[in-house]
Amino acid sequence: MSVTPSHLNDTVKKVTGQPASEHIKQRVILEIKRKANFGMVSAKEIAFDLGFEDEAHFSKYFKNYTGQTFSEYKKQLASHSKR
Repeated sequence: MSVTPSHLNDTVKKVTGQPASEHIKQRVILEIKRKANFGMVSAKEIAFDLGFEDEAHFSKYFKNYTGQTFSEYKKQLASHSKR
């Protein structure tokens, strides 16, 4: 498949209204949440598993995209599971 990144991005944006990078970010956040929900409990473990430079970069990425820290998200998960 011989498609340039620019063409791919333009096509994805035309079809979905969002650039490819936004879809990738959504997928990464979904994977972080999936790992948090199903056993991988530490930010460090998830950060390493998903290829982040370090835990600080992972934490900043998560907060920038979700508006909450990873530990806040984990507390929210715990409170929902107690119900």
